[in-house]
Amino acid sequence: MVAIVQQDIIDILDAGDAGNTDQKGKALEDVVEQTMCLIDGVGLIDRNVEDEPGSLEIDLILYNHQVRGSGLPFLPPLLIVECKNWAAPVNTATLRAFTSKVHRMKLKFGMLVAANGITGNADDVTAAHAHLRDVFNRDDEIILVITRAELCGVTSTEELGSLLRKKYGRFIMGMASF
Repeated sequence: MVAIVQQDIIDILDAGDAGNTDQKGKALEDVVEQTMCLIDGVGLIDRNVEDEPGSLEIDLILYNHQVRGSGLPFLPPLLIVECKNWAAPVNTATLRAFTSKVHRMKLKFGMLVAANGITGNADDVTAAHAHLRDVFNRDDEIILVITRAELCGVTSTEELGSLLRKKYGRFIMGMASF
């Protein structure tokens, strides 16, 4: 278990909040990279990667060696992460753009780190929540949504791994709060 210093996360995000849109986004990317890469077997492949034609951009590409015990053995070897440090929840149209990237890359997993979550009601599975459920039912693609508050709330890699495991299980079971 590695400690995650909450004050460091808060300081990075606060500095980003004082900046422009790009700086806000970069701050959230920095926090996600720094926290995820503390997990055993997880590391950065690249940031802000575009495909050859320039039609697809991914904020973070992480590798996952699927280390048993202290790592993320339940997640695939390649993790793509989209970060949205917005004041509002991420809407369905934006989420569709991300899920289309996951689909185009022929992956079955992606992670959306959305400062204020996604639109709709998780219990009633409406709006963006409905889109995620539709994508899973149609294409077996799993998109986990992590909020800024959740990131700021974890104090160790064990807690972060537990949060991801819980969200993954809830998503697979069709439960709210994934």
